[in-house]
Amino acid sequence: MSFSLGRLLLVSTTATVVGVAAYAVYKAGGVKPAVTKVVRGSVRASNWAGKKYTSAKDEVARLVDEAKSDMANGVKS
Repeated sequence: MSFSLGRLLLVSTTATVVGVAAYAVYKAGGVKPAVTKVVRGSVRASNWAGKKYTSAKDEVARLVDEAKSDMANGVKS
């Protein structure tokens, strides 16, 4: 297993930037508002995904019913 200097620098730089950003948010007293925004965003994304899933499920059920109806009526594809 080889380690490249570029990968090591990328990982350490990323960790440093994330750490500094997290510390700045913490010192600014913005942890609770930031977490609240993340939770709200997650809930909104979950609601959106649920609506899309329900819509797709309903559309597939409609297509299946239509195909069964066509088969019962002797309609060929």
